[in-house]
Amino acid sequence: MKRYFIRKDKVNEIRKQLKELGYENIIPKKAKVEVAEMDDLKLILIEREPLILEHDKRYFLTVKGALKLKEINKNFVVVDRGAIPHIINGADIMRPGVVDYDKNIKKGDFVIVVDENHKKPIAIGISLWSAEEFDKNERGKCVKNIHYVGDKIWKLGEQLKQ
Repeated sequence: MKRYFIRKDKVNEIRKQLKELGYENIIPKKAKVEVAEMDDLKLILIEREPLILEHDKRYFLTVKGALKLKEINKNFVVVDRGAIPHIINGADIMRPGVVDYDKNIKKGDFVIVVDENHKKPIAIGISLWSAEEFDKNERGKCVKNIHYVGDKIWKLGEQLKQ
C-alpha cells in the first residue's frame, strides 16, 4: 500500500467537489489529509480515517464518511430489511428492495444506501436510474454497489486506525 500526504490545492479540489454534493464539512480546515492507494483503490484519509473514496476521478464519501453525517437528506436510497444481507455481501441494489429515494437523483450520481429501520448507511453506490425511473419502474437493478460494510475498503479503514 502506498500512503502519502496530499497537497493543499488537491484538498481544496476535493472539498469543492464534496461541497457541490452538500458535504462541505467532512474535511475540517486544519485536518491532516492523506491518500492511501492499494491496487486500483484510492482512499482519502482525514485524520487517518478513510472518509472519502475516489471512483472514476470523482470523489464521494465512504460508508464511514457517510456515518459521520448528522442526517442524510441528499443522494440517498433507502432499502428494506430483506435487501441488507445481499447488499453487505456485495450485491447491487434491486428496485423491489427500495422503499424510498432522493427525488433529485440523476443517473450516474453517487448514492448512500441506507437501511429502513435505523437510517444508517450500509453501502455506497452509483445510481443506474434517475428519480423518474425509480418512480415508474418496479423491477430491475437500480444502483451499482461500489462499497459496503465489511468490504475491503471498510476493512482497510480498520487496519489504518491501528
